[in-house]
Amino acid sequence: MSIILGIDPGTNITGYGIINADKNKLTYIHHEIIKTGLKNLYTTKLSLIHNNTQRLIDIYKPDEIALESVFFSVNAGTAIKLGQARGAALSACSGDDRIIYEYSPRRVKMVITGNGAADKDELQKFVKRKLRIRRKLEIDASDALGVALCHGISCINTPDEIKSI
Repeated sequence: MSIILGIDPGTNITGYGIINADKNKLTYIHHEIIKTGLKNLYTTKLSLIHNNTQRLIDIYKPDEIALESVFFSVNAGTAIKLGQARGAALSACSGDDRIIYEYSPRRVKMVITGNGAADKDELQKFVKRKLRIRRKLEIDASDALGVALCHGISCINTPDEIKSI
């Protein structure tokens, strides 16, 4: 049994998804988003991301953490801010000899939907179906659960099996 925390870091909304990987079965545990507030100081936003990530680690005690990596951005300022949001989450995850795995958005979409160019709505539908979630699932939370699922599937299957998922 392994608890996996998936994180989709963002400067305004950060998504979290927690699943259980037990042998060949991946099951839903929890998801949530944190809205950092559009009018908050940037340092306040980073602190909120760090503290909320640490809170979830303290509550769920994940064995593994999977984080969405930075995607290419045309706007350098946006890429830098996203990198800082990732850094806030990463700093909360570090320690206790935790290994942190990173997956590109394209890789997550490929593993979950079979299409690396899938849109967020398509990914959300696959995540909800795979984890049997019937309640509301915000896009940022579905992205985080997608990252957690991507890691769980990658750990369970060989590379050839992943291509067929």
